[in-house]
Amino acid sequence: AAPRQGGGIGVEEFWSPISAYVAKRGGFPAAGAAASASSSAVAPAAAAAQEASNGDDWRFDLLRSVGEECQTEQELRGLLQRRPEFNLYDGFEPSGRMHIAQGVFKAVNVNKCTKAGGIFIFWVADWFALMNDKMGGDLEKIKTVGQYFIEVWKATGMDMSRVKFRWSSDDINGSAKEYWGQALDIARKSTLARIKKCCQIKGRSE
Repeated sequence: AAPRQGGGIGVEEFWSPISAYVAKRGGFPAAGAAASASSSAVAPAAAAAQEASNGDDWRFDLLRSVGEECQTEQELRGLLQRRPEFNLYDGFEPSGRMHIAQGVFKAVNVNKCTKAGGIFIFWVADWFALMNDKMGGDLEKIKTVGQYFIEVWKATGMDMSRVKFRWSSDDINGSAKEYWGQALDIARKSTLARIKKCCQIKGRSE
């Protein structure tokens, strides 16, 4: 169902039916058991280090199982040989209820990546949700939805010990001089035609 716009929207409105469902199914922990699930969902770092001594093939296979495509497999193998730990990046726009693929499969794939030695960094695009008028353009409601996403992933067993969340509003405000200087420089050097190509959103015509 499409998220409602404007009305009061809090974590409990989203979370209560989801928490009850996963508890009833028994396959995932309820919200209160999220911490214990996180510690048991993925092998600890010590176990990963022991497996690494047996070669990097298992790490490569684990990472390749996550994506349909790999830009350069040789480059990925080289990274794993050079670095026992590495960063991975993803992002999301808090915009409403989470569908099951985003909730369950995201946790499964993130855990595969972190088990292979990755530190997963999520960019929470709260300002960009605001620009797209999500949740009626209310930044506090957008932030609440962002926290709801995080709670769903905890409940589905995502290993939060190797996951970081960075909010765009915090990063932009914390580095305002650098960010806005770069933004103005990009705007100055970009044509309207090029910007329109980059800003096209599926399902929108404006």
